[in-house]
Amino acid sequence: MPNQIPRPFRKQGCGGITTARSGYCETHRNEGWVQHQRGRTRQQQGYGRAWEILRAKILKRDNYLCQTCLRQGIATEAKAVDHIKAKAFGGKDDETNLQSICYACHRAKTAKEH
Repeated sequence: MPNQIPRPFRKQGCGGITTARSGYCETHRNEGWVQHQRGRTRQQQGYGRAWEILRAKILKRDNYLCQTCLRQGIATEAKAVDHIKAKAFGGKDDETNLQSICYACHRAKTAKEH
């Protein structure tokens, strides 16, 4: 496997270069996630115990299969539960707005939404 190409740190104002996948130095390694969460805990974001129970119910309902892949005729194990209409755009935690999804499809869907 070829060596990775060094690139500048992702943190504004932090000089230097890195080959780390995260793109952050040791001092700022977890800052990207903190900025994404805006300082809120899982519970404050609405992903506490009630969400874990609902998540398990949706995975079981969908037979632990990614619904996005299934529509393409591919059986892939689902590890996540996704809001069909994102909460950021007014989606609710209603069972009709939730689907089981694999990580690859979840990343692709989230990238399209932002």
